[in-house]
Amino acid sequence: MEWIGLASTALGALVGLAATFVLDRERWRRESDQRRRDDRRAVYTSFLAATAEASEILINIARGHDADASASSRAQTVIRDSRVLTRRLELSLIAEQAVMEQANRLVDRLRDYRHVVGQGLAGDTEAVDQARMAYNDQRDQLVEVMRKTL
Repeated sequence: MEWIGLASTALGALVGLAATFVLDRERWRRESDQRRRDDRRAVYTSFLAATAEASEILINIARGHDADASASSRAQTVIRDSRVLTRRLELSLIAEQAVMEQANRLVDRLRDYRHVVGQGLAGDTEAVDQARMAYNDQRDQLVEVMRKTL
């Protein structure tokens, strides 16, 4: 009869160890998923901030707030200076394909915007308005896709 007590104890210990293992594994998976979401959120935010900075510079140049001799050259280098391309490379390491497609389109719209502003057009012209709206629409589409991945 003593072996039944020993077997019951051993079986209870095995069940307890298995349950602990399963719970620890699940906790590790949840924490790992959370870290990945946090990393993705940080990279997304960094990319969006860089494009917002570039857009802000372009609108200030177009509206004449930054009207000086170097305004046109600043417009031409705004994507590089605000580190949009560097942030896009970071994004490519962590983002899903759908996010990257939208991000690439956003950079294209930002380049179009830069081109229009770099021509010296005023902020109230239709071409600048259309370029800015196309950029804003694409940014909104990118944000929607990003939200779905978080």
